[in-house]
Amino acid sequence: MAPQATEVALSTQIFEFEGLQITYDYGGTGSPIIFLHNLGGDRSIWAEQVNALKTTNSVYALDWIGFGDSTLPDAGYTIDTYLRLLSNFIDFHELRHVTLVGNCFGSAMSLLYANQSPNNVHALVLINPLTGATFAPTTAGWAAQLLRRFPLLRGLLLRPIAASLQLPGPIAEMMVRGQLGRGGGELPVGAIAGLRGRWTEPRRLLPLAEILSELPNLAVLDKLEPDALFPPITTIWGLRNRILSTVAGETLNSTLKPRRAIFLPTAGHLPMIEDPESVTEQIRFAANDVGSRL
Repeated sequence: MAPQATEVALSTQIFEFEGLQITYDYGGTGSPIIFLHNLGGDRSIWAEQVNALKTTNSVYALDWIGFGDSTLPDAGYTIDTYLRLLSNFIDFHELRHVTLVGNCFGSAMSLLYANQSPNNVHALVLINPLTGATFAPTTAGWAAQLLRRFPLLRGLLLRPIAASLQLPGPIAEMMVRGQLGRGGGELPVGAIAGLRGRWTEPRRLLPLAEILSELPNLAVLDKLEPDALFPPITTIWGLRNRILSTVAGETLNSTLKPRRAIFLPTAGHLPMIEDPESVTEQIRFAANDVGSRL
């Protein structure tokens, strides 16, 4: 009888960052992979990928400040703060040649980190990357421009509402299902129940309200043209994305020049949930490609 494979444990841990508690899941050994969620999710979106890849790699899936089980402070939601968090997390754990896997905002942070520390990144897997161009033609993009034009709206109106509002369950479910290309009808209930429950908690809209007007600054990524020494990039787009512009995403591919450009026809903004096997396969290939930096 063949010996049974040993189950690789996954543990939830806390990382202290500037007085805040950042929650993350960790497990496995081998070359490191960090999973970075979007602003409409939390670390739970990566459950399928983390469980599959912890057998071959060391995996880290963290909750951004204000999301999931991490501290939800009253202020401090800036791109610079989130980038500093990622950099400090990598330095604290002494991670080298890390593969960064991001969705939307997580992809943007991955690109920004790789641009400042290219020698410490093995590969990038950018899912539905958020940039100025992919964000601009959306409803949220228009709202961000309005807040930049009339900044008092954020302080006098949006912030107080976001800080006090608790979303009803049906509205929270609409927020989650709006990220899914198929509306979530064909997915197991458990795949979206956690996110739905999270959005019904008090003050969950505050981080979004605080950072929204900053997101157009990610237009800097539309001008990024990686050279031959930049970490290899894989892009993945859900073609039924209703959060970002897939048309702008195709244009972004022309400047990022990914080694692998994947388009998932039935997926939306959460392809790691909607088409988990395809996403896991691409991450596995990128993280374990020994010739990726040659």
